[in-house]
Amino acid sequence: MKKQISGALTLAVVALLGGCVAAPTWTNRGHQVVEAKRSGIITCVSDAQIVEGKRIDAGLCASPNSGWMNDGEPKIQFGPWNMRLIVALESETTRGVEAEYDGKKYFLQCSPTFNADKSEKIGLDCKATVNGQLLVSAEFIFK
Repeated sequence: MKKQISGALTLAVVALLGGCVAAPTWTNRGHQVVEAKRSGIITCVSDAQIVEGKRIDAGLCASPNSGWMNDGEPKIQFGPWNMRLIVALESETTRGVEAEYDGKKYFLQCSPTFNADKSEKIGLDCKATVNGQLLVSAEFIFK
């Protein structure tokens, strides 16, 4: 009797936790527009694509400033699988930043976005690619 209860309990625990450890299957959430607060908090988005037959999940994050007292230019962070493969200032991302990981070339590039009358910069529009294929993109609006 004790063996039956133990076996049933083990089976129930495995069934219960089985859904928690299943790999995500979603891909291509598309271009996202997010508000990044000026309080120094990092705002992130994620997306995934199928590249060379494998799913690659990547995160793209922005902080409105890079300085100690909420000053300095915006900082962008990007990488696959929750890594921070590329960490760069806005001025670096406008030229484009490249990194290699696991035999693949990752590229991050951002461009400034402006308000309706083009008088004030309000954010950054960023996209990241792997081997030339779009992986994740977002527009960060700094408020």
